[in-house]
Amino acid sequence: MADAPDLGSGEVTRGSSSLPARTNSHKFFNSQELRTVETQNFILEGCKREVAITFSAPELQPHYDKAYQTAQPEIQVQGFRKGKVPLNIIKKKFGQTIENDAVEGIANEAFQQFIQSENLNPVGRPALRDIQRESDGSMKFTIAYEVLPEFALGNYRGLEIRKVVHEVTDEDVEREIDGLTERFAAYEPAEQITDDTYVATVQFRTLDEQTGMPLLGGEPEEYNVYLKREPANSDIKASLLNTKVGDTFNHLLPDRENPDVQHRTIATVKDIQRVIPAEFDNEFVEKVTNGKFTTTEELREEYTKQIIDFWKDLGNRNTSDQIVGKLLEMHEFEPPQSLVQEVITSMLRQDVERLPDKKLPSNFDVQSYVQRTTPVAANTAKWMIIREKIVDAENIKVEDADIDKHTEELAGQIGVDANFEYIRSAIAASEELQNRLLHDKVMDVLRDYAVITEVEDSELAAQEAEA
Repeated sequence: MADAPDLGSGEVTRGSSSLPARTNSHKFFNSQELRTVETQNFILEGCKREVAITFSAPELQPHYDKAYQTAQPEIQVQGFRKGKVPLNIIKKKFGQTIENDAVEGIANEAFQQFIQSENLNPVGRPALRDIQRESDGSMKFTIAYEVLPEFALGNYRGLEIRKVVHEVTDEDVEREIDGLTERFAAYEPAEQITDDTYVATVQFRTLDEQTGMPLLGGEPEEYNVYLKREPANSDIKASLLNTKVGDTFNHLLPDRENPDVQHRTIATVKDIQRVIPAEFDNEFVEKVTNGKFTTTEELREEYTKQIIDFWKDLGNRNTSDQIVGKLLEMHEFEPPQSLVQEVITSMLRQDVERLPDKKLPSNFDVQSYVQRTTPVAANTAKWMIIREKIVDAENIKVEDADIDKHTEELAGQIGVDANFEYIRSAIAASEELQNRLLHDKVMDVLRDYAVITEVEDSELAAQEAEA
C-alpha cells in the first residue's frame, strides 16, 4: 500500500516468540563490506508479523564507526577544538551514548533491507519491540509490522443495485426560487400567526416532572421557528397556528445533547414576524447573481440544471454505497490495525479542519472518539484493500486525460480566468486528489458492471416506509 516508514521508538516488549518462524541468512550491505545477518520471521495472528534480526559484534562495529564519525564534528572536549576530538577519546567519554543512539538506525536499516529481500510491502508504521544484548557483543532486534491480508477477490461484476432517479418538475424549481426570495425577505411585526408565512420566537422552560412547574434556576431556551419550513405533521407548527404574542402551550422539547430524550416544557410566544419574500423579477435576479443571470428564465434554467445534477450525483453516491456495502459483505477478513488507525487519524484531521479555529476543544475525549469511529474506519480500511485488488485486476490507472478533464471542471467552477496549467500541476502533485480520481474511476467501472434497477425517489420512499 505504501513504502515502509522509519521505525518508531515504540514500547520495548517481547512478542510471541513461541510461534513457528522461518530462519534465513540475508546478505545486507553496510558501509564497510557485505555481511550476512540472521533473521527469523514470525507469523502472528491476522496481519501481524514479527521479525528478529541478529547482528554479531563484528557486524555491528561498522555501524558504530559510522555513528562516531557522524558525531565527531559536533563534539567539544576541553583541550581540543570543536570537531577535532580524537576518536579514542570520543569512544571513552561518549561511546555508550553514541552506540545506544545508533541502535534504532541500525534496526531501521536492517528492517528496510529485510523487507526488500523478502519483497514485502508492510502496512503502517513498524515498531521496535525488543532489543537483546548478549555478552559476546551481539544484538538481536525484534520488530513488529503488519502486512495486507491474503484473500481471494470475489465476483464484483453483476452486482444487483437499485438507483434512485427523479424527474425534475416545475414544483422543484419553484421550491428553490421560494427559498431564494425568502432569504432576501422583509419582516413585518405581527400580533397573531394565521398561516405558515410567519417566524415565531419561542421561549421554552423545562417543567419539573413531579410538580409540572418550571424548574427553579433553569435557563430558558429560545428558538426561531419558521412555520413554512416545518414538516406538515410538526407538533410545534400545529401548536403555533393561531397563537398571539404572549400565548403559552406545553411542548416536548428534544434534549440538545441527546435528541432521543425529550423534556416537558412550557412554551411562550415572545415575538411574531410575518415573512414577506422578495419579488422575483429580472431586477432581483441580476442583483442576487451579481449579473451572472439577468432574467428569471435564465435563473430557472440554471436551477433546473442544478437539480438534475444533484439527483444524478445522489444516484451515483447511492449506487456507490450499495456496491461498497455488498463488496464488504462478500469479503470476510480483518484489516490491519495500523491501517485502521491511519484512517481514524485522517478522519480526526478532517473533523478538526471543519472547526472554526481548527483546534480540538480542551475537553476533547480522544478515547471516546476512537471507539465511536473505529467501526467506520475498519470498513474504510477494508474497502481500500478490496479496491486495490480491483485496481490491479482491471488495470485501472489515473491518466493524463483524467487529470485534464478534472482540471477543466475545476477551472469552469472557479471562472474563465482560472490558470489551467497551475490547477493541473496542483492536481498532478496531490496524492489525495489522485486517489480521489482513482476512486471515481473504480466506481465507474463497478457501476458499468452492475445490474442497476432504476427506482423513482417517491417509490423508494414508499418501499422504505413500508419496510
